[in-house]
Amino acid sequence: MKLVVAAVLLLAASALSVEQDPCAGCDESLAQAYQACARDHGNPCAERDEDGLVTGAPGEKKDVSCCLKKQKHDRCLQCASMDCEFATCSVNKRYYSERTIVEKLKGQTKEAYAKFDKAAMKAAGWGL
Repeated sequence: MKLVVAAVLLLAASALSVEQDPCAGCDESLAQAYQACARDHGNPCAERDEDGLVTGAPGEKKDVSCCLKKQKHDRCLQCASMDCEFATCSVNKRYYSERTIVEKLKGQTKEAYAKFDKAAMKAAGWGL
């Protein structure tokens, strides 16, 4: 019996030592949820007094679940800017910038370069 109790305590202690990844879950669904919360509440972590006014004094948060999403979003932005040169972390480097990256890459196509080259040649006097 003592052996079973010791084994259970050992398992519980090892489960507590497992470290959570603060950069997990940084994907587009979190970004969309954060934007919906920001649209509805502004700063959901702002604390209101008993009259419902946002003051600097401690009070009740506007929306607790949206406040957690905002905090996770802020943490994900920090994770996206982390330096993982030697594969020391696994983060989504494109978090909250997927669309801007696609738009930037659209400007690097052959058609975009041909349009730029044509305009540059015409400005330099090489075209009709």
